This record gives sequence, structure tokens and C-alpha cells, in this order.
Amino acid sequence: MTLIKLRVFFIKQKGDRLNKFIAAIIIITGIFSMQGCQRDELITNPPANNTSVKGTYILSEGNGTPGSAKLSFLNITDNTFSVNIFSPGSIGLFPDGLLYDEGEVYITEQGNFGSPGKVYRLDSNGNVLNSAVVGINPYSLTTANGKLYITNGPANNVSVLNKSNLSFITNISTGVYPQEAVSFGNTVFIANTGTFGGDTDSTISVISAFSDQRIADIKVRQRPSSLAVTNDGKLLAGCPGNAVDGIIYKIDPQNYSILDSFIINSGNASGFEKDISVDKNSNNIFFISNANNIVKLDLITKAYSVIINNANISSDYFYGYNYDSSSRKHFIANAKNFSVNGSLNVYDENGNLSDTFTTGIAPRRIAVK
Repeated sequence: MTLIKLRVFFIKQKGDRLNKFIAAIIIITGIFSMQGCQRDELITNPPANNTSVKGTYILSEGNGTPGSAKLSFLNITDNTFSVNIFSPGSIGLFPDGLLYDEGEVYITEQGNFGSPGKVYRLDSNGNVLNSAVVGINPYSLTTANGKLYITNGPANNVSVLNKSNLSFITNISTGVYPQEAVSFGNTVFIANTGTFGGDTDSTISVISAFSDQRIADIKVRQRPSSLAVTNDGKLLAGCPGNAVDGIIYKIDPQNYSILDSFIINSGNASGFEKDISVDKNSNNIFFISNANNIVKLDLITKAYSVIINNANISSDYFYGYNYDSSSRKHFIANAKNFSVNGSLNVYDENGNLSDTFTTGIAPRRIAVK
């Protein structure tokens, strides 16, 4: 498959709502061939030691050429930014899963369409400890009971690996095109979405991390795009709607019943899109809306409002988001037009822009350390 088709495919499969002009720019800028690409081994000012440093990791997908994907790091303590700490070598094609867990970083690389991908295990400085070939276009990942659970969209399953040595354990079937994953205790939840122009799904697969068996399915709205766990130990599942609405479900993780729902459908909040982030200090959650803004929702009062307005939506695209409850900062991965270097935009708790740092092309995932 050509680079052009590959790039457009992955954007569509993720379910991210792109403006037509962005898609056109991606196609135009993807016309160059793989033959002219070179490996980029440059590591830009890697931090000396991240093990005790407060910071944020940013994973950029790149443009499908070797060396274009980056793992960046923002040191929150002294506000220094490293464009690429991944070492040695470079991340492969279309990395998309990013997890920070117990002092280590895990990254999934999707690779060529319809082919096996890869998972990397790194120390907190970005040094690769080991890696393994895994699944078919592995996308997102989570950890439970000493294991990694990695979603394989085209294969309709989840790969289970030993967390430390990345040895393969088993594959577990799910619904249609599993993407996002989250764990709570020894239970893993997988959001099933659908194929572009084909079958759709509206379920969350429940997997036991003890037996590595799929034990239940939770029915929600079509194409759930984000999962999170609340401060009171409940599961949140966000499902996009049309251009002006969306819904977030609150689910009991023990009996899988829906406890509450939050419909986002008025004013400039304009629905739900992806990337739920929970404030550990309040009843608030934050997420990216269909209008490409950051919305705050109070889980008790159900009141919601735009806290960060993307006023430059014609030139800025909020591709990824996370909120750090400790520093009370909002982090936004701005992919811009997907053909130039993006940026990490940092906002204070009130939604005021405080810093902007240049990342690689198409920054998508943000993990707070």
C-alpha cells in the first residue's frame, strides 16, 4: 500500500473528525516516495535522568517515513523540552499507543497496514530496554496483573504479553476493530469501534486479567472512542455522536451496568469526541469535543462548559489531550495540518495558554509522569 493510502487509512480508522482541507493537505504532502527517506537518528538534548523528574511524554506519529515519529519529553520542574528522547535508533511507522507505568514507558507501533506491528519497552529516559513484534497494527495498550493488553484493530482481538520481557501469552477476541483500552484492578476494558465504510460496533469488551478470557460485553453508543476511570472507581465510556452531540456513560466496573449518562449537546460545547481526562482533585473531567475544544464536565451537577476554545480551528487541530491533576495543567497535542511539526500547548487550570513547544509531526498521545 502506498504512503498516501496508508496515512489516510489510519486517520479514518481512528475516527478522528478532520476537516476536508486537512485531509487534502495530508494527501498532497504524502506524494513523496519512501525511496527518498533517510533514517533520523538524532536525539535532541535527552534529559540526564527522568526517574525522579516530574514531566510529560508526547508521542508524535510522524508522516509515515522512517525517523519522522518522535517521543518528546517536557520536564515540568524546570520547563525544559526534549524533542526526541527515544534511543537508540528511531520509532517505526505510525506509533500510537503510549503508556507510562511504574517508571517505564511502553509504545506501540502500528507498522504497515494489515501487517504485524511492534511494542517497545523503555526506561523513563527513553532508552529502549526491549521490543517485540506483536499483533496486526497494534494501537492502544494498558496493563493489568503484570501483563500488557494491546488492541489489534484489523484482527478484532487483543494481544496479551508479559509486561517485563514482552513474551507472547495469548490473543483474545473482541468486538469489531478494538481501539482504546483501560484497566481497573484486574479487569481490562476494550472499546470496539468499527471499520471505515463497513461494520460498526457499540460495545466494550470486558477481559479478566486472571483468566485472560473475554467475560462480558457492555452495550453503549456506536464507536466508543475513550475510556477512563473516575475517582470513585467507576468506568467512563465516551461515544461521539453527530456534529452537535455526544454521550458519556458512567458504568459499574463490577456488574457492568450503566449507572448514569451525560449528554453533551448544546452551545459551543458541541458534543464529545475523545480523550477523557479525570481531575483527581474534583468531580470534573475534561475531554476534546466535536468542535475541537476542551470541555469541562462536572460528574455530579452534569454542568459542562468550554474551558479552552480552539479559536484557530482552521490552522490548529487538537489531536490529543491530557490533564495533570498535580500541576493543574492542561496539555494539548496540536497536530496542525499533519504535514508540518506539531506542538505541545500547555494551559493553566483556567485555560490560559502558558507555553508552546515544537514536537514531531502529528503529535497524538500524552502521558503524564
